[in-house]
Amino acid sequence: MGKPQPLLLAAAACCAIGGTAFVAAPSGGAGAPAASLRGAAAAAKAPAEVSGPSGTSTVLASGLLAVSAIVGRRQKHRTVRSAAEEDAKTEKVEVFNPAKEPGVTLPLMYFDPAGFAKMGDRAGFRNLRVSELKHGRIAMMAALGTVIQHNIKFPGFDEVPAGIKALITPPGTYGFIVLLAIAGGMELVVWKQDDDKEPGNFGDPLNFGMYQEEWRNRELNNGRMAMISILGIILAELVSGLDGVEQIWKPIGQLTVE
Repeated sequence: MGKPQPLLLAAAACCAIGGTAFVAAPSGGAGAPAASLRGAAAAAKAPAEVSGPSGTSTVLASGLLAVSAIVGRRQKHRTVRSAAEEDAKTEKVEVFNPAKEPGVTLPLMYFDPAGFAKMGDRAGFRNLRVSELKHGRIAMMAALGTVIQHNIKFPGFDEVPAGIKALITPPGTYGFIVLLAIAGGMELVVWKQDDDKEPGNFGDPLNFGMYQEEWRNRELNNGRMAMISILGIILAELVSGLDGVEQIWKPIGQLTVE
C-alpha cells in the first residue's frame, strides 16, 4: 500500500471527531443506584458537556474548514508546480551557432571545411575570431607596405632592397626588430582585447561610426583577401625575385625562376 495522503488522514480525523460528538451521554436507568458518594451533589450541579446538535455542528464545521484549507493548499502547490514545469518545457536554450556570426557572406557563406568552429563552443570561436581579425589586419598593412616601399624609403634606408629581402638586409633588419617590439607593446598594453567586447573591438577613437555588421563583414573579407594576397606576394618574390609592384607590371611569361 502507498503512503497515506494528508488529505485522507484529515478526513479520517474529522470523521472520528464527529463520531464522538454523536455518542449520547449516559443516563440513569431504573436500576441505577442513587448517588451516595461524597461530592455527588456538587457534580450534579456542574454544567453538563455540550453534546447536543449545536456542539456537533461546530465540530463538523471545524473539520470541513480544515479539510478545505488542506485541499486549497495542495491545489495551490500543484498549480505553481505545473506552471514551473510548463515554463521549463517551453523555455528554449539557444545554442551558440558559429554560422550566425559576422563573416558569413557570399559567395562561400559559412565556410569551415576543417571544422574548427564547434556548435555551442562560444569561447573557442571567440579565440578563432580574435586571431582571424588580428592576422587579417596585419596582412592588410603588410600587403600595402610591399607596394609603398617600392618607391618610398625612410632616410638611411636608401640601400635597403624592397620586398622581403629588406628583413635580412641591415639596417632593414634593425627597423624590423623595432617595428616588431612596438607592435607587441601596442597589442599587450594599448590594444589589449577586452573580454566584455566583441572580438577586435578596440573602440572608435576617430568617430567613424562604422561598427555595424556590414562593415564588420567588409573588414573580415578584406582581411581574408589580404592574407591570401601577402602570401602570394611573398611566394612570387621567392620564385621571381620581383617585389610587389614589379610583379604587377612584368608579364608572367617573362618571369624567370631564380
